Amino acid sequence: MGEITDTQMLDFLQEELDKRRYTGRVAFRVSENGRGMRLHETSRMGSFNSVRSAIKDAMQSITHGAIDE
Repeated sequence: MGEITDTQMLDFLQEELDKRRYTGRVAFRVSENGRGMRLHETSRMGSFNSVRSAIKDAMQSITHGAIDE
């Protein structure tokens, strides 16, 4: 396999999420105990059924909505 594109990586994550091993919903957040960032399947409020939506929401939150489509 050659170079893996960003689209392929996001598609892979979405395919794994779609298997609904737990909730089928994902959130991107900074760890509450200082261990870095997380993109994880969760039942927490504010989670999304799309990996891309979770990442976009995090980007908009961090930059206070300054991300263009």
